[in-house]
Amino acid sequence: MRFATLAIAVVLVLAAGVSAVVPTATNIAPVKNVPPVTPPPVKSPDQGGDTIATATVIAALPYDDTGTTAGYANDYDEVCPYTGSTSPDVVYKYSPTSDMLVDIFTCNSGYDTKVYVYENTYTPGLPYACNDDSGLCSGPSYRSYIAQLPVYEGNTYYIVVDGYGGASGAYEFHVHEYLPPPPCYPEFCPTYALVEGEPVCYANYTDAYNGGCNSEPDIFQPIAFPQTICGTSGVYMFGTDTYRDTDWYQFHLDATTNVKFCVCAQFTPLFGFLNASLGCSAPAFITYTTGIANTDVCLSYTLVAGDYWAFVAPSTWDLSFACGMKYRATLWDENYSPVENASWGTLKALYR
Repeated sequence: MRFATLAIAVVLVLAAGVSAVVPTATNIAPVKNVPPVTPPPVKSPDQGGDTIATATVIAALPYDDTGTTAGYANDYDEVCPYTGSTSPDVVYKYSPTSDMLVDIFTCNSGYDTKVYVYENTYTPGLPYACNDDSGLCSGPSYRSYIAQLPVYEGNTYYIVVDGYGGASGAYEFHVHEYLPPPPCYPEFCPTYALVEGEPVCYANYTDAYNGGCNSEPDIFQPIAFPQTICGTSGVYMFGTDTYRDTDWYQFHLDATTNVKFCVCAQFTPLFGFLNASLGCSAPAFITYTTGIANTDVCLSYTLVAGDYWAFVAPSTWDLSFACGMKYRATLWDENYSPVENASWGTLKALYR
């Protein structure tokens, strides 16, 4: 059985069928108080142009550039949602040769950026797209990301790199075609993988295998790092309550590591990292994400030396996620490819 107190303390990661608490937008009016960061101007010869008339041409995608807005004029501004910017700005121009979706982002820039797009002509107050702060960037906060923007052959798009308030400085600028991720195959388990080995859950199932902080007593499955795991999960009834089969894997890092965690599942997964040294008194995710069924989804995070739990479970208490649904999870140092020594034949076999 489960601890009643744990069901209160561990809202995100418990197995019982209560509503998960996840970060959501509030209805509070947006307010920021962020001091501008203004590095000395170091202009790149191919960085953004000063105005729409002198915009730097993006000849092909993917396009990646660096530069600075310091020393340029404040020619444009759009509200998304913050007003009154006096930041200098630079402009790029892109004319696609086919209809597509693009991602435009300034992640890892040196200041609080804003990005907006005009289609064919300057339309102040009516941009084609605009973003100030996006949660899609990892790393520094208050960076911009316009995701999956439709652009069409025969049109020209003017992309302005701007700043919040009076912020300016060094920026990174990227325009990439968005390509839907290829389907994954959760039922494929490579020979080098660790098979989870947990019994398939069922009605009134008690997880005494690797239920982690949702078990009584707490129990975790130790794994090596790096590791690929082939497991099963699902949603089931325990009495009149709905439970998830939550899988907790414990691993150790000897040094600070850029850990990449990828999951391919027959259900929509929730997965992430928890600090094992804090125990089960009040476990909370260090970082987590949710995915799409039958699609590879990855999460990257830098973890310092220590002990951690890697968590995998269905993202909701949907009984259509039947017990025994398969997933494949892989953890590795993203600075080193887990398949770099594999032959092309081995790689192709992953997708058969």
